[in-house]
Amino acid sequence: MHSMTAALAAQPPEPDAQEGGWFVTVWDGLAGILPGGNLTMFGLLLLLGVYADAASKRKKTAGGPVKTRTPGSWKRPFLAAYGAVRSLVRAVWAVLRFYGGRELRGAPRSTATTWSAGTRLTTLEAPAASMASVALAPPRVSLVKKRRRQPNPWARQAAAWLTTYRGRGAAALDQAVRAALWTARSARTAWRVATTVYAAVAPRVRLLARTLGAWHCWPYAARGLVRVLLTAALVALLVPAWTGWALLVALASTVALGPLLPKLVPVPPGDDVVYGPKIWTILRDDLNLPDDEPRERWLQLPARLADPGARIVLRLPWTFRGSDLEKEAVSSLINSRLPGEWVGRYSFRGEHATAVYTHKPPPKPPAPAPAPPKAVDIEEPRIQEALANLAPDEFLLGVDEHNKLVIREMTGNNAHWAYSVGSGGGKSTTLQWLAVQMLMKGGIIVGVDPKLISLAPLEGIPGVYLYQDPQNGQDMREAIYWVAEVVMARFYEIKQGTQKGFPPLYMFLEESNELAGILRNVWNKIRVKKGDDKDPAADPIWEEAVGKILRFGRAANVHILAVFQDFKDNEFSGQSLRPLFPFKVLGSYDPHQWERITGMPKNTAPPNVRKAGLMVTVTNGVPFSYQTPYLFLDGEDGERRPATEEEAKDLYNKLYQQLRSTHAWNDHGLYSEPPEHSPEGIPKLLQGRVEGLSRDAGPNTPNGASEGGLRDETAGHGVTHPNDVTPGVTPQRDRLRLIPGQAGGQGFQDPLAAPVLLSVADIAREMQARGYDIEAGLIRTHKSRRDKGVNNGFPTGIGEGRDEKFTLEQLITYYEQRGIKKREESETEAEQGDAV
Repeated sequence: MHSMTAALAAQPPEPDAQEGGWFVTVWDGLAGILPGGNLTMFGLLLLLGVYADAASKRKKTAGGPVKTRTPGSWKRPFLAAYGAVRSLVRAVWAVLRFYGGRELRGAPRSTATTWSAGTRLTTLEAPAASMASVALAPPRVSLVKKRRRQPNPWARQAAAWLTTYRGRGAAALDQAVRAALWTARSARTAWRVATTVYAAVAPRVRLLARTLGAWHCWPYAARGLVRVLLTAALVALLVPAWTGWALLVALASTVALGPLLPKLVPVPPGDDVVYGPKIWTILRDDLNLPDDEPRERWLQLPARLADPGARIVLRLPWTFRGSDLEKEAVSSLINSRLPGEWVGRYSFRGEHATAVYTHKPPPKPPAPAPAPPKAVDIEEPRIQEALANLAPDEFLLGVDEHNKLVIREMTGNNAHWAYSVGSGGGKSTTLQWLAVQMLMKGGIIVGVDPKLISLAPLEGIPGVYLYQDPQNGQDMREAIYWVAEVVMARFYEIKQGTQKGFPPLYMFLEESNELAGILRNVWNKIRVKKGDDKDPAADPIWEEAVGKILRFGRAANVHILAVFQDFKDNEFSGQSLRPLFPFKVLGSYDPHQWERITGMPKNTAPPNVRKAGLMVTVTNGVPFSYQTPYLFLDGEDGERRPATEEEAKDLYNKLYQQLRSTHAWNDHGLYSEPPEHSPEGIPKLLQGRVEGLSRDAGPNTPNGASEGGLRDETAGHGVTHPNDVTPGVTPQRDRLRLIPGQAGGQGFQDPLAAPVLLSVADIAREMQARGYDIEAGLIRTHKSRRDKGVNNGFPTGIGEGRDEKFTLEQLITYYEQRGIKKREESETEAEQGDAV
């Protein structure tokens, strides 16, 4: 009893004296220091055993039969220690390689480095491509339109029944259809929501998948941090004792991975990775290099072949002779296998022979075609100097594409000019510019302008005769015939030797296309359509007048400038006028007009720029362009600007007046005055508005304000008081204020006085006042036929030529015999006449 109590009370034995010895002591000591305790020690022991077993197996398979040792050999402990240390080092190296982000097996699969991402390395072995798609026959394509499928008759009947059914189940059927439509709309809405969500999420999911799929292209540091993060998460789940440490390691790894996240996005492989290994396989054989020669020593491709400064550097062996054939072979290979077009530069001097290929430079753009200046100012010093030095027959047209002045002579074969210019091409400005030079030469100008505005600045200028009223086409006809008569008279004097020279006479035919129509309409009204002296249907003015001027005008110093919208021969009564205009100018034209008017092929036409004043002409078979000078004014900002149409009209008019006063001129060689102007015609829509157009409407006219002493009715006013005769004004009442002889045969006239001689225009006005429908142009036409020898019975007056005058009774009798009757007065006019 006492012995057991003593045994229990005794102290426990020392640790060294416990069972197990030094191994247990070391195990317990390490387990107390390392986290995880015995579990960590057990894992280390197991790992060492695995590596030791693997080392022993490798030794057996590598060295053949195992060498037997005696049990007491002294080398055995050292070999075992070496194997254990070697296995431990390999294990540590494997752990470092794993957490360093390296591949676990094999060579690197990308060009990634520790801190930068890379591109995937491609192998030369490419999978075999299927040739099935190449071998397939092309699909047959029918050019016949497929027949449109017709609705099934059953479907038609069902649709008709649904729309026309009105039975007991109509309400239920309506509800079912509504429910089906609501379901369809809901499904469509849900589908749109799903597609919208997919469109927002899919790109991000696709990017995440591409990023994870490019694991081998990540930087080594990023891969190592991800492995540390995953290991820490696994340890935190399996070893609760290490949870705190594992979370700290995971947090640190996540923070360190943040800066590397942008580099995880996959980068498309560069062109050097895509094309380099493939083209090197062929270049290596062509250059007779060994198969194990690395590409990096001989061929260098840029990361992007499309970069402007991309360079392909090829190192050449000394056996490469550099003949043209060898260079061409290398260049053909590079241009056929690499995108782009490359040009090589070879160098055989220095330590290494090299070939550097760069992008073929783009072809130099062609030099801009010479073009005339955008604008030419009349006041430019060189323009004024050229005007002052022009010869009598020279005209300055403008400035050509070589910035040289274009001067042409209006004489000889080029005595007559034709302009074919479309709308907005600058016809008016061109004519006004030519008129400036005509006045400087002291010339007489006859302008026929149905356009009314082209020659408006010339109105009121001495020596300028304009016929611009399209309602009086007969005046235009007479003006053209008068110029033809002047030409023939001058030509006769020159032929007889009585005169050698005449001042220039210029005739403008503006808007000749429209003028031809006006002249043709007038001819259809005045020509004799029946009888022995029947006139032809075609207008003879182009042959009798215009043709004479074109043929004989250059000898008589008479010139025609005809302006057309489109120069066509078939508009002038079948007369071909194009050969009579050797000098033709075009503006705002098309290729068909160029070929038809100039007779040159379309491919010779200069580029048509529809710009006002830009003209094109042909000289010696060579076409060229020029810019017509314009009037410019000083703008508010101090810069010169083109004058507007209204400003140019006033400026040109003042310039014309100044030129006419400073340059000598005379009307020698005209022989007679040009035709007088007929009364201005009234447009048809305004012919009934007598009150606004009568010569008695103004306050200062003969029938203006009341003079007192007589009733307004008898004094000739246009106002009638109540209870008087019918209102209005009649021609008979107008004669109350006329002087004796002015009213004609029915007016107050002294019977002993001599007959009153009147011009054609005055007679036409008097006959119209008496009720005869006749125009001054018709009278002049009949007089002209009498002068040409036609026996038409036209009376003979007093005087000759344009100065010939007639009495009113002569022509009234003549035209009443030809069937022109006096217009009958209405009842209102008769009552007014009786009252007067």
